[in-house]
Amino acid sequence: MTFPDIVEFVTDPQLLNLSLSEAQATLLRAIYGLPLSATQLDLFRTCTGRQNAPSAGFGEVTVIAGARAGKDSRISAPIMCYEALFGGHEVHLAKGERAMVPLIAQDLRATKIAFSYIRDYLTQSPLLASQIADVQTFELTLANGVHVACFPSTLRSVRGWSIPVAGLSEVAFFRLEGQANADVEIQASIRRGMIGFPQTRLVKISTPYMKSGVLHDDFIRGFGQDNPDLLVWRASTVLMNPTIKAERLERERRLDPSRFAREFEAEFAEDTGAFLPYAWVEDAVCPHRYELPPQNGVQYHAAVDPSGGGPDAFAMAICHSEGSGTGARLVVDVVKGWSRQGSHAIDLSGVVAEIAHVLKRYRVTRVTGDRYAGQWVPQAFSSVGVTYREAPIDKSAAFGELEPLFAEGRIDLLDHPQLVKELKCLERRFRTGGRVLIDHPHGGHDDHAAALALAAVACRQAKTSPLTVRDILAIGAKDRDADEDEDRESYYRPGARF
Repeated sequence: MTFPDIVEFVTDPQLLNLSLSEAQATLLRAIYGLPLSATQLDLFRTCTGRQNAPSAGFGEVTVIAGARAGKDSRISAPIMCYEALFGGHEVHLAKGERAMVPLIAQDLRATKIAFSYIRDYLTQSPLLASQIADVQTFELTLANGVHVACFPSTLRSVRGWSIPVAGLSEVAFFRLEGQANADVEIQASIRRGMIGFPQTRLVKISTPYMKSGVLHDDFIRGFGQDNPDLLVWRASTVLMNPTIKAERLERERRLDPSRFAREFEAEFAEDTGAFLPYAWVEDAVCPHRYELPPQNGVQYHAAVDPSGGGPDAFAMAICHSEGSGTGARLVVDVVKGWSRQGSHAIDLSGVVAEIAHVLKRYRVTRVTGDRYAGQWVPQAFSSVGVTYREAPIDKSAAFGELEPLFAEGRIDLLDHPQLVKELKCLERRFRTGGRVLIDHPHGGHDDHAAALALAAVACRQAKTSPLTVRDILAIGAKDRDADEDEDRESYYRPGARF
């Protein structure tokens, strides 16, 4: 039986019936090792940094392209459909084994969009619709037994599957949705699932972001290299999709040149980088330590990162110092966060009351917060007997004070997944005039990390400021709560490191 090649599959009116730009067609031909015309060879050289046309297809492809370049609609989704139908992967399955062709997207919204391409391409084709055996919410089963599905970027999504072909859509942004190194772990899971197939294909496709992660690693490893296993293609929006109006692009360039270079010219961000190496954060985590109980004679310091009721969490942290001088350690005792549940907003007054209850157990009478918090925050804490004071530095500078603690291994973190994720995802951005901003990525959160950083600032301040009479009395006071012993026992977990 004769099968169409990938470009015929995409453009044939009886099949997907899609139009392709010259660059999109050239990319597809290069991925499958199809012959290139002179014009296409010039495009290939421009977008790959290679000189020689490919003599065979590639098992691994990384596409770095601008926004609206047709990355999913013309490249990844058609490849998933083509491979599931004509790849012949089902013959390599054992009895009862299922072949899964997953397209992993950044988040649930992107998953819906990606699956809509796959579903509509197959169900609306006069010839291909008969090959569909079943359609579920995000999964489609073909008559040959191969399953095509779309998942958001979580580590659970691809574990345990037999995977001949997979796509990672907007892989540069997986870290914003899953755990901080989700791109690395998902790629590793997919490769494990490919072991049983003689011919596999992994397509990673994304707008670029920071100079880190799977996408940038592939760019360094493969762009301009005659690597027979990896093809790296980089192209701007206008090259991949010439229908985008030039005046719209020029407007975007004027509004934000740095963002334009990244999102439309496919350049990795020059002004943005990871703040803390993943290894530093992992080394600081004390496994199975979820919270430390209050102890007599220890001076605790607390901070909050309030939420105004939107998507951000209302977070708090309590910590203390151990040792003195340059060898002093920061020990994190408590990290808590309150987020909205569905359509129900945070009960701000209730959260403040809960925080006050926790502070009382640790004999803390004042809490540090961001100087930009609304006026309601000091008033709310005052109403429950807690003094709210503004941090002497902003959140970005507070994050900066954490860096030497991590670099020198002088911080003990709780085993708190959200805190760890936020710390790993923090970015260092360079602004005009040499100013450095440390913040969460666009669309991300840093509420728990900010509370920790401000609590660390409060600890540092206390070491350089004289204690008040109230502080001394609070530190030396015995905890009179009748349930202290019970609380202490409940906070020590098996395997904790103290």
